[in-house]
Amino acid sequence: MRESNMVGSDESKSKYSIVCWLILMGMVIATTFTAAEDCEIDLRGLQIECLIYMHIGEPSTIINPNKRCCDVIQQANLPCCCANLNRKISLYIYIYTAYPPGSTIEDLLDWRKVLHTLNFCGKPLAVGTKCGSFTVPPGPPPKR
Repeated sequence: MRESNMVGSDESKSKYSIVCWLILMGMVIATTFTAAEDCEIDLRGLQIECLIYMHIGEPSTIINPNKRCCDVIQQANLPCCCANLNRKISLYIYIYTAYPPGSTIEDLLDWRKVLHTLNFCGKPLAVGTKCGSFTVPPGPPPKR
């Protein structure tokens, strides 16, 4: 009898361990999805509020961003955004621009304008930071 109590106890511990691991894995997965969703919201906010200041094309001059763009930049998880620039641009951008379907966010960016916008809004990327396929070069920020 005594051995069966010990076996039952080991089985209970084993079941308890499995349940704990499942709960832990669920928490990790939920956190990952939440982070991805937060980053998706940041990317959309940057596309909607800031793309006009950072896109390739006209105007070719650098323009200081407005407060709404800077607010989005201040709240954005820039490392996550940099890691996800290979995502396709949103339907909203296709409708209002001439960018072909299948374009990625990175395809739209003029890095000279991007660096200026981030610097202007007080959230510059450090030298050597990799953002998409772009690496922030050493030297002064881009000139207007």
